[in-house]
Amino acid sequence: MERRYVLQSGEKTRLVFEYDEREKSYGYHLEKAGEDRWHRLTEPFQPLVQGKYFGLYPEKIALSACGDLEVSGTKNDADGFLYDWQGTVSADSATGWIRFDITLSGASAFTLDSNRTEPEITVNLGTLPPYERGDHVWFKTNIDNPTEWNNEARGNDFPACYYYDSYQKFGVMMFFDMSSMGWMAKAGIPRFLQYRCGLRREYARPPGRLSLGLVADGPFQTEFPVEGTRFSYGIRSFTQETPPTEQSAVVDLVEACLDWVPGAVEPPANAGRWSVFADRCAEELMNEEACWNNNGAYDMLIPYVNGVSPAWEESFAAKGLTVDFRNHPGLDAALMMIHPLAQIARAFPTSANARLRDKVWTFIRHAGEDMLLNQNDRVWGTWQYIYLLEEWWRAARLDQDRASCSRIEEEVERVIIPLARNCGYLFPLSFRVPELKKHGNGDAYPIAGAYAYFMYLLYKAKGDAVYLEEAEHAIRVLMHAPVNSLHQESHLLAMAVQAADCLQRETGDTVYEEIYRYLLAQNLRMVYWYNDPSFPDYRIWGMFQACTPMLYPAFFENVECAARIASTLKGRKAHAGLLRILNQARINNLYCFPQCLPERYRLSDLAYIPLENLGTLEDDKTGYAGQEIYGAGQTFRAALLWDGILRSEDPNVCLMSLDVYEWEDEAVASGTKSFLVHYSGEKGQVCSMDIATSFRAARCYSGNAPAEAKPVQIVEGRLFVDLLPGETVTIEIDGVNGHDGTQLPLQDQAGYRLQRL
Repeated sequence: MERRYVLQSGEKTRLVFEYDEREKSYGYHLEKAGEDRWHRLTEPFQPLVQGKYFGLYPEKIALSACGDLEVSGTKNDADGFLYDWQGTVSADSATGWIRFDITLSGASAFTLDSNRTEPEITVNLGTLPPYERGDHVWFKTNIDNPTEWNNEARGNDFPACYYYDSYQKFGVMMFFDMSSMGWMAKAGIPRFLQYRCGLRREYARPPGRLSLGLVADGPFQTEFPVEGTRFSYGIRSFTQETPPTEQSAVVDLVEACLDWVPGAVEPPANAGRWSVFADRCAEELMNEEACWNNNGAYDMLIPYVNGVSPAWEESFAAKGLTVDFRNHPGLDAALMMIHPLAQIARAFPTSANARLRDKVWTFIRHAGEDMLLNQNDRVWGTWQYIYLLEEWWRAARLDQDRASCSRIEEEVERVIIPLARNCGYLFPLSFRVPELKKHGNGDAYPIAGAYAYFMYLLYKAKGDAVYLEEAEHAIRVLMHAPVNSLHQESHLLAMAVQAADCLQRETGDTVYEEIYRYLLAQNLRMVYWYNDPSFPDYRIWGMFQACTPMLYPAFFENVECAARIASTLKGRKAHAGLLRILNQARINNLYCFPQCLPERYRLSDLAYIPLENLGTLEDDKTGYAGQEIYGAGQTFRAALLWDGILRSEDPNVCLMSLDVYEWEDEAVASGTKSFLVHYSGEKGQVCSMDIATSFRAARCYSGNAPAEAKPVQIVEGRLFVDLLPGETVTIEIDGVNGHDGTQLPLQDQAGYRLQRL
């Protein structure tokens, strides 16, 4: 019998199983290489899962033909047999991850009534260093998750953690595959309401110890399911001589976890093309009874279908207030919708989207002036105020409405820039006009991202360097704010990512590339890195938590984040894991529509206006917030992003337009179009993509490396390219015309080149 098994985690780190004769089982520890020998860095003889009823120490280990370790054992308690268990432990030499996948079998359930917090998946890092609170604590680096707001309320997004010990110059990352771990739902444990991923000090036995992993706040008393219960997670250890900053640790952790993003997607049974959903959504948004009302002066859009939002109604009632969305002018809904609506009505006009655009513009021009004129003695949500004006300004510029642009620019000078300077670019949750200072509690630091992006757009439009300076000030503040203080509305971080990308391209300053990677990683912390086993009717992988700590994905933020991130990828070599996230988003956001959900989730007869929220284990009320008219505009954005000029119906072909946010630029609108295509299938194939019939492709080529080019064909409006599993290519279609809807003849073409990235 082998008494020792070794799995290499990295070039200088490894995981070692050793057999203990007294325990008749194996435990593991982590080691790092020294100059002449390996040094143990963690406590010896650790189990795969911790707890009185767990303590999973392998009794048998066998080395498989592919190099994985096959582990198994039997768990007993004082009364005898509890369950058998088996699994695999495998090392991925390319990524440094060691992956654990354990499955229980046996009795249907047992009563979990320990006074210990269990089950837990942790690495015992050893005893607390001497003077831990006086020296060691200042120089360690740890990143806990899920994200939190206001140093208190956690979300339910990123299931991973990071720890670096500056004494030993050694670190550990962990990732937890929540898609596989449905035992929390079956046991009635509300997951991230009682668990977190991170570092814990324990003082029960002096001198205390440090542990890292999936830790619970307290013991549970519940019936714990056995048959089929899985524990699936990864450990990645590393050595590093120079201590990381918290910012670089966030980047390293998120980028390492991109290796866990699955390629396989599961489209809804009633899924269709995003362009079809956009057409049907425009038709339904014209429903006068469900989506509009009249205040006696003009027709007004309302925020929710039929004015129904149980979440807000109950919230207002708890404050002794009432809200009537049926008679509430939804100017925010109109302003959130108008930019993507104006874009799609320009690029792919139909009678429905053209009529809707005109009707929404009419409402905005009535209600918007009232918004701008009646500001004094008023409290505003800060992100809403800045974001709505930015979207209004962009849409007005696209519509060549100089008067509205000028009016909004006056508000920028009168309100937005003074507010930013007053608060040092650390924006409050709410502010008051005319004082232009924080009102009430709460901060919302990622607003600096929306502000920076708006300032950059104004700089490009007007040429005034003051706007560029404002953008630079704001984005640099985000780089230096505490790493756990940036999470509120997820799409604000996506705008920060855009701003950093634009500043890097504009100035050439490499610091903005560093800021870009950091803010992208922060935004990706708000992704749902799992499908929720408690909701088998839909998938949430690749969606974004709407706002920390709302505990659910929301359609508006999902598409905002995906589209804004995609817009920054032109000329970049994107990580395949990021592209798989965006493909999960492309497919799974269709589940937000009643059309793709079981009948019990329907709130109205309108099937193509999305639900605001999908329930999760922590917040299980799907549709509780209502059917969102304000977020429905992102249906048009999704169609432009994933199903516009170049289209594919293959769920494994993630095809993204990289120009969605550049169409105000006439040269971009009528010129070269850029697309990123990632293939996530398991076998290579010739992939076909349609070119929209209102456009003509004059050339198809890619990039600056002809030695790596590969041929493509365009035949009868279809583009064909041979793609390998995991391959990413850039497609540029040059000489595109007809963006105003003019029907142009397609020309058959062949022999143009496509560069493999």
